[in-house]
Amino acid sequence: MAAAAIPGATGEVVSETPRRSRRAEKAEATRARLFAAAIEVVGEHGYAGTSVALITQRAKVAQGTFYNYFTSRQDLLDQLLPSISVKLLEHVRKKVLAAEDSPVAREYARITGFFEFLEQTPHLFKMLHEGAIQAPEGFRRHVSLQIENYKRALEYERRRGFLKVSGREEIDALTQMLMGARDYLSARFCVRDGEIVQPPSHVIETYMRFVVSGMFVEPEATAD
Repeated sequence: MAAAAIPGATGEVVSETPRRSRRAEKAEATRARLFAAAIEVVGEHGYAGTSVALITQRAKVAQGTFYNYFTSRQDLLDQLLPSISVKLLEHVRKKVLAAEDSPVAREYARITGFFEFLEQTPHLFKMLHEGAIQAPEGFRRHVSLQIENYKRALEYERRRGFLKVSGREEIDALTQMLMGARDYLSARFCVRDGEIVQPPSHVIETYMRFVVSGMFVEPEATAD
């Protein structure tokens, strides 16, 4: 459908499309500021200490403007983790695509990519550990996104003959084990003096030795 045309101040015909586009861009920028502000406030004060007033103050928008984009404080809080989750998946995907073509290299890319993203997005740690209680819908969607993506990755390795497990139920259990390892390792090794840091190298090395011996078929066993 063609853009609507209206008379300009001097009688010429001008399009409404640029004006609408500017309004849409401004609205998206405001929404993004509210999102970024909410992530910072949750990271500093926790979910329970996060209010609409604190979010809008940090985003430098009027408090009433908040409700043009979100129905409630909880609506925004439940959208935070899924939005970060998508960025995490993209970060890990790029690492995997850059890795050499081997199951070990891809798993190394997945685990190191996760820890890299955690360090680069320090507020994510608090959001993950409080989210199950304070933002259950958002936490559920985050977990679902991560699990389904990991299961697809493991199914890819299975189809190529690299996994020691074969059934769908086994892959589901393996996915939960690997996701659990991320959670516990980050809680134990990635918090130092209140800062989120990379785990020591021996943590990754131990993880990879466990994965390679327990999860993947020996390379010569996959040869034609």
